[in-house]
Amino acid sequence: MSYQRFEPIDPRDAFTVTARPDDEATQSAAASQAALLLAIRAGVLGDVPTAEKLKEFPLPNVRPLRRDRHLKVADACAHLGASERELRQDGEPALEQEMTRLIRELYRKPGIDAAAALFEAAMFSPHPLVAVAGAAGARETTRLRPRIRETLERGFNSEDRLTSRLAVAAMSQMPPMQDLARQQVIRQPKSRKRRRKSNTAVITHGTWAADSAWYRPGGDFYEAVKARRPDLHLHDQSFTWTGAYSKRARKADARLLQQWIGDQGLGTPDFFAHSHGGTVANLATWRGVEFDRLVLLSWPVHRDWYPKFSNVRRIVDVRVHMDLVIMADRGRQRFKSRSSKVKTHRNGWFNHSATHEPDYWDEHGLWDKV
Repeated sequence: MSYQRFEPIDPRDAFTVTARPDDEATQSAAASQAALLLAIRAGVLGDVPTAEKLKEFPLPNVRPLRRDRHLKVADACAHLGASERELRQDGEPALEQEMTRLIRELYRKPGIDAAAALFEAAMFSPHPLVAVAGAAGARETTRLRPRIRETLERGFNSEDRLTSRLAVAAMSQMPPMQDLARQQVIRQPKSRKRRRKSNTAVITHGTWAADSAWYRPGGDFYEAVKARRPDLHLHDQSFTWTGAYSKRARKADARLLQQWIGDQGLGTPDFFAHSHGGTVANLATWRGVEFDRLVLLSWPVHRDWYPKFSNVRRIVDVRVHMDLVIMADRGRQRFKSRSSKVKTHRNGWFNHSATHEPDYWDEHGLWDKV
């Protein structure tokens, strides 16, 4: 199955389209709407959504949106000229027009009232990706309430992988909803010793994704690496960790990785790691683990979790523009380092999972970049 390809649409135009999950022609509009909502959320939180200057996706100035206190729901809705109850009854064309108006206002004169109203309206979008991004933003401008919970839970249960990943990323930062996100976490596996020595390549997953198939023997990415880069001599086991979302868990899983590499008889392996699997790998380098090539796939950049560069020969940083899940994670989108060891390959838009899809690697000619 091919990965989801999205094209960026200027946010001032994207909201003129009613995005629907069953309409293939509106999927890029939905992703573009979600990206702008998350960029505005970043501004409310005092974050910088991206350091890139994107001609294809120009952002408003989000710095004036920073806010330390929550608005009342009624105040958040007031800028729409409707109560929360009336929003449920409002027709889609009216909401579409209001969101377009609010977007243009945010570009002209950024303000928290317009941002909060936009989040409220977005939660009623017929496209779950947009609704989830709206709910993530509404949590930061108002209180956590049933409408936000219901929207995120529906997104979590969505068959669309990006929607589900975005919902769980948002829930992981909301203490009352973390239990639902933890359903994706497994108990820490035990490392078992093997009598062999090798320097083969290894693949691992990201947060909440331990049970995924793509990174294991027989999985699509595993088999693609094996077929397209046989010189890497892919290891016959992949590294599985808890997938838990916490600093403490990642440190514990870094210790597991250190032990696992020794038990597997690996010397200085190549290591492919998706999302916060890259954080686990980076933390392991500070425990003495050495990698030949460290291939980071959609790694959420956090300064505190940079690798120990002296323990890595080369870092290949593969990512998309405006990664929605990284934005929800509050990570940065650019691996800033003066180290000549880091080579970044940035292709495609919005889709956090694209970087472990074989079709994505084929389309962008990445196999010979490793």
